[in-house]
Amino acid sequence: MRHRLFTFIAAYLTAHSALAASPPILFEDVSDSVGVSDLAVNGSGPAFADYDNDGDLDIYVAGEALAEGLNNRLWENDGTGRFRDVAAQRQVDNDGGLARGASWGDFDNDGDQDLAISNMGPGPGAIKHVPTTLYKNLLIETGKADFEDITRAAGIMREGNEDDMRVGGLSDTGAGVAWGDYDNDGDLDLFWKCADYDIENALFRNNGDGTFTDVTATSGVAIQSKVLEANSQGAPNWTDFNSDGWVDLLITNEGDSKIILLNNKNGTFTDITKNRLGPNGFAFLNPGNANGACIGDVDNDGDFDFYLPTADQANRLIISTLSDNGEVGFDDITLTSGAGDPGGARGCTMADFDNDGLLDIYVNNGGLSNVLINDVISTMVPFVQFYIAWQPADNKLFRNNGDGTFTDVTSGSGAEGFGIGSGVGAADINDDGFPDLFMTNRTYYSEGKRVNIAQQNHLLMNQGNENSWIKIELTGSISNRNGYGAKVKVKSGELTQIREHTSAHGYNSTNDPILMFGLGDSDTVDRIEVSWPSGTTQVLTSLSGRQTVRIMEPGG
Repeated sequence: MRHRLFTFIAAYLTAHSALAASPPILFEDVSDSVGVSDLAVNGSGPAFADYDNDGDLDIYVAGEALAEGLNNRLWENDGTGRFRDVAAQRQVDNDGGLARGASWGDFDNDGDQDLAISNMGPGPGAIKHVPTTLYKNLLIETGKADFEDITRAAGIMREGNEDDMRVGGLSDTGAGVAWGDYDNDGDLDLFWKCADYDIENALFRNNGDGTFTDVTATSGVAIQSKVLEANSQGAPNWTDFNSDGWVDLLITNEGDSKIILLNNKNGTFTDITKNRLGPNGFAFLNPGNANGACIGDVDNDGDFDFYLPTADQANRLIISTLSDNGEVGFDDITLTSGAGDPGGARGCTMADFDNDGLLDIYVNNGGLSNVLINDVISTMVPFVQFYIAWQPADNKLFRNNGDGTFTDVTSGSGAEGFGIGSGVGAADINDDGFPDLFMTNRTYYSEGKRVNIAQQNHLLMNQGNENSWIKIELTGSISNRNGYGAKVKVKSGELTQIREHTSAHGYNSTNDPILMFGLGDSDTVDRIEVSWPSGTTQVLTSLSGRQTVRIMEPGG
């Protein structure tokens, strides 16, 4: 821990000696003026993608259709920063479904973004049973960015599960879904999390021909025998714990420990959560109600750290010690970091909001889960009982100080975001080089009628400052087309940063598919190094800041 403290201080002194004088982080709520406020929705989280390949970011919002008009939204950007909902027009409104998350990924490597939507089964008040669904984007085939439900044809159904076969998709309570190429064969595989404590999660291997195979049992990702209640909430987290070029897997649960699965590079995983000797994941044994994780190198030491939003205790900040010890291990620095807000967090996102070269943290709080759902939702059957957040709470913006600590700079930032929060993602909506924020909130319904304070989405535009930046857009050729699993290292003077390209984080949300790096007062980049999942390393040197660099993997 002493070595880590010196690492923090060194990074602070060399790259951020003037941090105390840095300009404030400020946002403006433009939700109403751009058309995305969407009052009284029950949103899960935002997912960003340029689904129509027109050069600007669109936003998909998954939600629970517990009343008429509350289907999922596809907010299409018209190029001027205004949005209109085209979900029904594009056949991805998930009509009548109870959505808990979405993940964009070009699973067939044809150059457009396909969409996986995680749905719950038919519960009280559900309009109809819409299973977890895979939608294929038809833009490349037809010239129109419409979608086709190919779930049954693609085989996104668990092996031997009669209910899945009957409804044509995953029939149980989906809690999150994410794309990742775990076998590094150049196409995207799909992990699905289940919120039912006695039902297993599922991993589907992409066969490369438009179909998938359920490999849950053979891959070693099953967790039913590892925890008492496998209530897997939030997005699955594909990330390379040990920096060996193969994505590993973090599975978060509510009310039980998290599970760290190390990729064996042969199609299987090993649970290292409780290893006595390294590699181990002891820091993830905390049983808090975690809703996914946000992952990034918060101390700029070259490995990836974890922020766990928890609804029932202080959020956890867990630092990787890989760069210190040479093997997988973690330290929980929640108490010393100042980032452990106990505000009933559901969602989080990491981004460098002030472009000073340090990752900051934003938390979408939903308030404490202290109201029994049976006391407010009249249709809830008595054998289903759990607690929900009922009162709004303030969100939190934590600024990275560069020395292992964070400062709460929420007040006066314009990012207070009072509401019953769920997901949140960061993306540069207006292409000015600064990360903006899109967050969703919960509105509850009983028998189709609203029973609490109406909530809405919020789009907060970053007001920026004079700091420079560079953005990296990846296109795989040997690796998967999205470049998920690729790592990008940017060196500018004494400042070195690394980002990992992933498909989902936190409470069923995504960030900008273009990776964003703050450069502080430097307007030049000495070196960009891309480590592709295929094993290829690509280097670019001597670039100017304040631009988007588009990098295609060589050799494809």
